[in-house]
Amino acid sequence: MSDPKNPFVHSLTLSSIQLVKVCVLSVTLLPIRLLIALICLTLATILAVVGLKGLEKGDIDKRPFTGWRLAVRNVICYILRFMFFCSGFSVTIVGKQASPEDAPILAVAPHSSFFDALAVCVMGAPSVVAKAETSSIPFWGSLIKYTQPVLVHRLDTNSRLNTIKQITERSEGRGWQQVQIFPEGTCTNRSCLITFRLGAFYPGVAVQPVLLKWDNMTDCVTWTWEGIEAWRIIVYTLSQFYTNLTIEYLPPYNPTKEEVQDPKLFAANIRAVMADSLGVTTTDCNYLDYLRIEKSRTLVKKVQKLQRKMLMPLIEATSEEKQLTVNMDLLGERLGVAQDLSELSVVEELCGKVDLRNLRLVTLLATEEDALETFLAQTFIMYNPELGPDKVSSESLEGVLSAVMLLNQKEAKEAVVNMCKGEDDLVVDKKDLADFLLNKKPNYVKVLRCWEMGLTEAGMTAAGMGDLLAMSASLTKEMNRRMEKVAESGSNLLSAGKEVVSDVSATITASRDKVTDVLSSAVTSLHKRTGSGNIGSKSETSDNKKLD
Repeated sequence: MSDPKNPFVHSLTLSSIQLVKVCVLSVTLLPIRLLIALICLTLATILAVVGLKGLEKGDIDKRPFTGWRLAVRNVICYILRFMFFCSGFSVTIVGKQASPEDAPILAVAPHSSFFDALAVCVMGAPSVVAKAETSSIPFWGSLIKYTQPVLVHRLDTNSRLNTIKQITERSEGRGWQQVQIFPEGTCTNRSCLITFRLGAFYPGVAVQPVLLKWDNMTDCVTWTWEGIEAWRIIVYTLSQFYTNLTIEYLPPYNPTKEEVQDPKLFAANIRAVMADSLGVTTTDCNYLDYLRIEKSRTLVKKVQKLQRKMLMPLIEATSEEKQLTVNMDLLGERLGVAQDLSELSVVEELCGKVDLRNLRLVTLLATEEDALETFLAQTFIMYNPELGPDKVSSESLEGVLSAVMLLNQKEAKEAVVNMCKGEDDLVVDKKDLADFLLNKKPNYVKVLRCWEMGLTEAGMTAAGMGDLLAMSASLTKEMNRRMEKVAESGSNLLSAGKEVVSDVSATITASRDKVTDVLSSAVTSLHKRTGSGNIGSKSETSDNKKLD
C-alpha cells in the first residue's frame, strides 16, 4: 500500500485569470447567487419547521415519515436542488441508485466538502449519520432533522452502541429511507481513501458504494483540516461560472459470511472497490496519525539543530559508556554546549528532567537505516535490562511510546494493555511489541520512520539544504515586504510633498490677497485723509475745461 501525500491538507493558488474572474464575478454574480440561496434556504427551513410541528423529541426516530410529511421532504429536496443549480452546480449521474430493499445503506466517498450536501439532495434526502451538533446549525439544522438522521452524541459514552443499534434497526425495518453515511468520517482532499469507520458495516446488510467526483479545473470546493477558510470556499466556488459534480452509483455490495462476522474486513473490501473505481490509493492513517508524523519530523529538525551546535556527535555524547542520568543544570556541560542554548529544549521535551535514554534512543534511530528494527532491539537493551533481552516493563514502555511515538498518556496505556497477555501483566515481550506495531498499528511505524538517517551526513546535509531554502524563501519574502514598505513610504512621501507644496501655494495666494486687500484699504484711507481723491477729480475737471 503506497503512502500518499497528507489527505488532510489542501492548498489553492488561483491563476491571474482566475483572480480576475473571481474579482469580477464576486461583485456581479455572487450577490445574486447568495440572495437566491438565502431565499431558498429560508423557504426550505420554513417547510421543515412546519413538517416537524407536532412531533415530540423522540418521534423522529420512531417511524418513517409518510403522507404529507414525506411530500414536504420531497419538495424541500427540489428547492435545495434549485438553489444549487442557481449557484452554478452541475450534476452528472452515473449508474442507478438502488432501492432501500436492495441496499439499505449508502456509503458515500470521498467526503471532501460541505457542498457534498448536494449529493444528499440528489439522493432524495436519505437518513444521514451526523454529529448531534449539526442539528443546531442555522438553516441546516432543521433540514438535517427532517431527514430523520442518526445523530452521534460524542459526549455520550454509549453513543457508539446506540448509533450502531439505530442503523441496524433502520436497515432491517420496513418503510425507512436509506441510511447515508460518509464512512471516512471527515473531509479529505480526495488524494486517497482513509480508514472507513465501521458504523455502516456492523448491520451486515447490503451497502451501495457511491462515488463523488468534483471534476473542475480549479478545485475551490475542498475543505480540509489544513486549508482555506470556509467563507473563501463559498466565495471562490460561487464566483465560478459553473461547478461540476459527478455522482456514480456502484452496484450494491452484498457481504459474505466472513464480512458479516468481521465489519472491519467488510469496510476494507468496500473501500478497496471504491478506491479502484476512483483510481486512488488507500491509507490506514487517520488525522491524528498525520499530526504525529508531522510532529515527529519537527522533533527530528530540532535534534539536527542541536547536533550542529555540538562539537561532538550526539551518538558519542550519549554513548553507553557514559551515565545517561544527568542533572539538567549540567546538561550543557555534558553535551559540550552553553547551558542557556535554546536548542537544548528538545532534550527536556524528549527525556524529561534527568533521563537521557530517550535521547540516546532517537539518536540511534536517526543513525540507522531501519528505524523499526533499531527500536525493537534498543528498547529492550536500554530499558529494564534486568528482565532480559526480550522483555520490558509496561511502565517503561509507556514512557517510550509517549516520547518517541508521541502518544498521550491514555493512548500509551491502552497500547501497552493490548500488548500484554492480561491487564495484570506488567511485562511486555519483544514479539508482542513487534506484532502490535506491524499488524495492529502500522501508522506508528511511520512515526518511527521519520527518524531514519536523520543524523547521518546525508540526512544533515539534506536538512541543511532544506533550512537554507526555507531561509532563502523567508529572506526573499522579508525583502519583498520591506521593498513594498519602502515603495509605500516613498509614495507617501511624494504624496505628502505634493500636499505640502499645495498648502504652501494656497497660503501664499491667500497671503497675497490679504496683503492686496490691506494695501487697497490703506490707500483708500490715505486718500480720504488727504483729500487727494478730490484734488485729482478737480484737476481732471479743470483740464477738461481748458481743452474745451
